[in-house]
Amino acid sequence: MPRFDSLLIGNDFSVGSTYYIDHYPGDQINRRIILNVTFDQAETIPMIVDTGSAWCILDPQLVDAWQSTFEAIYHSSQPYNIRGNRYTARYVRARITLNATHGQDLTTEATFFVPDLSPGEMWNEPNFLGLYGFLERIRFAVDAAENAFYFGSDIRG
Repeated sequence: MPRFDSLLIGNDFSVGSTYYIDHYPGDQINRRIILNVTFDQAETIPMIVDTGSAWCILDPQLVDAWQSTFEAIYHSSQPYNIRGNRYTARYVRARITLNATHGQDLTTEATFFVPDLSPGEMWNEPNFLGLYGFLERIRFAVDAAENAFYFGSDIRG
């Protein structure tokens, strides 16, 4: 059990905590906070927590495969820069769950930027949990000494 569980869980800050892995699958060089996120009626996938990313970003092939899971919000002609490449996108909303190792799971809605790809183009980037559309909606804390990620309820009600 992470050492701050008794301090943070159940006191209006956090409802649960989970251990995170610190390398995205296939990338053993860059250290990151990787959470396993479960999508409503779909599967669990690894996602990088990135407070510097304005949006949550999701692999377009996953969205196409899980179509019934997402509610399309709108299509944007405003390009967004992802790792030096500019993409237009559709924005979709989905219910996601952070699965607790300790305490309770947290299920809430998140908005995802889904890049438009050219015909035949493959998406080779990771999936991100960004500030806008998700992290801004919850309380969270990180204990890097124990690879623990604490999460609290949706602050917007």
